[in-house]
Amino acid sequence: MSRKIITLYPTSAIAIDDNTKESIKARVAAYCRVSSASDEQLHSVKAQVDYYKEFITSNPDYEFIGIYADEGISGTLTLKRDAFNRMIEDCRNGLIDMVVTKSVSRFGRNTVDTLKYVRELKSLGIDVYFEKENIHTLDSEGEVLLTLISAVAQNESLTQSDNVKWGIRRKYENGSIKSVPCGKFLGYDKIDGQLVVNEEQADVIRRIYRDFINGYGFSQIANKLTADGIPSERGNTIWNLSSIRKMLTNEKYKGDTLFQKTYNVDHLTKKRVKNNGELHKYYIENSHQPIVDKDIWECVQQELLRQKQYCHDHHIGTYHRSNEENPLSARIICPVCGSTYMMLKSKRVGEEGRKFWRCSSFIGENGTVIDGRTFTPPPMALWTKNPDSRHAKYRVKNRKLPQERPMLCTDIQIEAGLPEKVFVKACNQLISHRARYLASLNRIGNKTDDLLMKYRVKEMSHFIENGQRLVEFDYPLSLKLLDHIEVTLDGKLSVIFLTGIKITF
Repeated sequence: MSRKIITLYPTSAIAIDDNTKESIKARVAAYCRVSSASDEQLHSVKAQVDYYKEFITSNPDYEFIGIYADEGISGTLTLKRDAFNRMIEDCRNGLIDMVVTKSVSRFGRNTVDTLKYVRELKSLGIDVYFEKENIHTLDSEGEVLLTLISAVAQNESLTQSDNVKWGIRRKYENGSIKSVPCGKFLGYDKIDGQLVVNEEQADVIRRIYRDFINGYGFSQIANKLTADGIPSERGNTIWNLSSIRKMLTNEKYKGDTLFQKTYNVDHLTKKRVKNNGELHKYYIENSHQPIVDKDIWECVQQELLRQKQYCHDHHIGTYHRSNEENPLSARIICPVCGSTYMMLKSKRVGEEGRKFWRCSSFIGENGTVIDGRTFTPPPMALWTKNPDSRHAKYRVKNRKLPQERPMLCTDIQIEAGLPEKVFVKACNQLISHRARYLASLNRIGNKTDDLLMKYRVKEMSHFIENGQRLVEFDYPLSLKLLDHIEVTLDGKLSVIFLTGIKITF
């Protein structure tokens, strides 16, 4: 019997339905993208959409599925390309048979990503047609050509990125502020390339600076703005402390501009990092209208440094720990080790719940020895409800009493409420002796060039001249005037104001 060879030809892209004997149309979609949101680019994407809609609907073998278009999106990353990701998901769900796009660079400028998605679509039997290069990815030679062209597109993206960076840096050198991003920049609007003060938002900025220089912390300021229903720079009703911190250090609010604070380390990932000297920075003075007076802005920067140094000197991580309920938290200082005092509750029998202040170095038993002083701790309680019992009498007779030992800074205790009373007395003394303290403040102000100290002198002088005697503790006033309260070795308290004036009781 002779052999018979039958050749089985591959099925064409347009299959034949056995029942209708009519060709089944390929479901075709188009992908378009432009990399910026300029009017010219947006016109370009509209032209692409119109063109491909006509291109697909005019072909009798195609069924028009739709146009997926990304506007103002870079092609180096697929993460933020919503239309692209939606198209890929529709392909995975079997809704598309073929994708048409203008060129490889429109589909993507990242070689790895481009090949990844093309191979995935190819495994699903979906063809991608690049019109400019005339490449069908289902063809055998398609991937080889695509790899070469994608690499060229990626290199073109790198060159374009370098050219854009070069142009921006030339603008920095020339003092142009037209490249300053202002989309989420509270206080200014960008009109015709210039920063113009938004007065409604500017009032919020001035309030933030005023509250901070008057002693309020980042969280306290954020909470007050949230409570007042003031929208943040992103339009949110809830403020966070990081936003407050950034605003207080932003030089633009005093009318200056520092360029290139951050930079892109990779043109593909678009990852931005802080410029710590890797690239030049450009500082432009008086580049636009200020919102905050320059002296106030400088005072805020000095106050930030002062608070940082305070935390370092007194071994705490956060400067702003106080509130209305605990107004002197982190403001009472040990004279021996420099640590802050903590509010504690006694657990001793007979004085349960008694509140007192004690040096925080007692944690871990790290109290510092006070030279030349001794201390005898009070005896421990008997821990019995019936002091007349035989057991209690035996314990009294046989227990060991504490022995005298070198005194530690943690042995000094201050009754709760006393520091607040001392602050009130100190403020009243300032008012009672106006002439003497005003003269002292005048000397301090004349001798210093420190802007922050001059501001503190001015605020304290205003309080002494116009203030009334206090009858109770004033928390906002303590934030504005008080530096700290220091405990003496004899258990006395010294009120030290931000101007350096010290009053001891």
